[in-house]
Amino acid sequence: MNHQLVQRECVADWAVARARVRLQDLTKPRGSMGQLEPLLERLAGITGKVVPRLERPALLLFAADHGVTDEGVSAYGPEVTEEMVVNICMGGAVSSVLAREQGIPITVVDVGVRERVRHPAALVHKVGPGTRNLAVEPAMTRDQAEQAVAIGKDIAEQLIHQGHDILILGEMGIGNTTASSAMCAHLLSCPIEDVLGRGTGINDAALERKASVVKHALALHQPYIQNAWDVLARLGGFEIGALAGACVAASRHGVPVLLDGFITSTAALWAAKVEPTVVDVLLASHVSAEPGHPLTLRALGLTPILDMGMRLGEGSGALMAYPLIRLCCRVMAETATFEDARVTNPHRDPENETLSAHQTPQDAVSTPVAVDFSEAERAAVYKAILARRDIRVFLPDPIPEDVLTRILLAAHHAPSVGYMQPWNFIIIRDRDTLAAIQQIVERERVRAAENYSGIRQAHYLRLKVEGLLQAPVTICVTNDPTRGGPHVLGRNTIPETDLMSTACAIENMWLAARVEGVAMGWVSIYQKADIRRILGIPDHVDPVALLSLGYTPHFPDIPVLERVGWGKRVPLSDIVFEGRWGRRRT
Repeated sequence: MNHQLVQRECVADWAVARARVRLQDLTKPRGSMGQLEPLLERLAGITGKVVPRLERPALLLFAADHGVTDEGVSAYGPEVTEEMVVNICMGGAVSSVLAREQGIPITVVDVGVRERVRHPAALVHKVGPGTRNLAVEPAMTRDQAEQAVAIGKDIAEQLIHQGHDILILGEMGIGNTTASSAMCAHLLSCPIEDVLGRGTGINDAALERKASVVKHALALHQPYIQNAWDVLARLGGFEIGALAGACVAASRHGVPVLLDGFITSTAALWAAKVEPTVVDVLLASHVSAEPGHPLTLRALGLTPILDMGMRLGEGSGALMAYPLIRLCCRVMAETATFEDARVTNPHRDPENETLSAHQTPQDAVSTPVAVDFSEAERAAVYKAILARRDIRVFLPDPIPEDVLTRILLAAHHAPSVGYMQPWNFIIIRDRDTLAAIQQIVERERVRAAENYSGIRQAHYLRLKVEGLLQAPVTICVTNDPTRGGPHVLGRNTIPETDLMSTACAIENMWLAARVEGVAMGWVSIYQKADIRRILGIPDHVDPVALLSLGYTPHFPDIPVLERVGWGKRVPLSDIVFEGRWGRRRT
């Protein structure tokens, strides 16, 4: 067993144990959610997240024809496969409706439909124009079987790399319950009568003929089957192989696979024979009316979420079950614990309290909850933070109103203590007003020079500290300490948290401006009374900052004051302490 697999199993065990503790600590009687609680534990194990979040599902549907339909084993003719694939693509099938109503994208892949699929949405990766008749010869060659599995892996990989966090599997192929029954009977070593069902709803005579065909096929191929690949090649279907490949790909990434009915479960059973870790990511959406389905799920160790007698295929049962999975994840994340809700816990278990984040498996990289940002989105956030600069050089070009509105909206979404939102924003475009403010700033700039002497003073006076007359717009950000009334939640002991909140709004504005390509410079050299007088600001409201905004010809690679030699960034190691003041972080 390789190190990566051992590590994944350690993370899974840790996540399951932590999830179990959290479920016991939610404000509900223990076990009151029934089978949904072990489902949540399983999701924690699959994802490695104590609080899993599965919000980006994708339906992956493979379609192919089967030569065995020549034996009259289905109530429908082989032409129906192509017709139904078109129906799915056009949005008229049951699965189409269920997916559309939930905003779930469908990827339809033709891996072996006999005719050309008459819809551009179907991806064409034909292994062949349907399998051969398994009642008289192998359904496919070994090479074709491997090709079908590889196609399933590749498509699943693409969806996973696009950020989909759960794969819903579906299929379409007239005759595929016959192929699945034959595979299932061999893989489970059970009589064909135990697994054979009516498929598309055949009558008694057709069911008897179907049983005879499968028995004959098993007798024909049994002597030549040496391994799992022989089972797929001789008895299976192109879409079954592709489904199995998707299961294998998902297992390698720790992505849950929500199985639909008998055919998808048979494909998963075969995949688990080839790669046993596949079982670890499987979820059973429902149990169908096909007799082989519950046997397959039992062999995989899966408990179905729903039991509604469905036997439709197309991923329909899985699409019915997915909302329940999503809701369970929301319950796990958003339900208060007894401690959080200040509710007496009648079944407090001190032993559970010892299971903490500090017991994360050694060498295991995991977070207890799902991360909402992709790697690219996360990188963009840090890029904006590290690329933010205090700018003094502006072009005269105006900022479009929609851009300015987005920047202000970002500022208004800043955190504030007690949700008091103490800020206001005064947009200043009038040139006379800006000139009056600039005179005040220049006066205070000269006065500030008295704080320095010698070469330091000369250096200071050379610095450009504002761009009020060059920038097309300046925003005065104010702070109202009375907003929210005399008693603001969280502000009783540290009254200046109103000012801290306004500073958060300024930082939000700065980052938003940077990603919009807009430069911003903070002007702070002024007397508040002067700004109040010019802008008509009430006496109890503080003009915290003058922020000049506009486009700039250049964003420096390093902060301007560092570039001109005024100062350097202090090393992070010098300012981070561990546990108490002065104790260096190790």
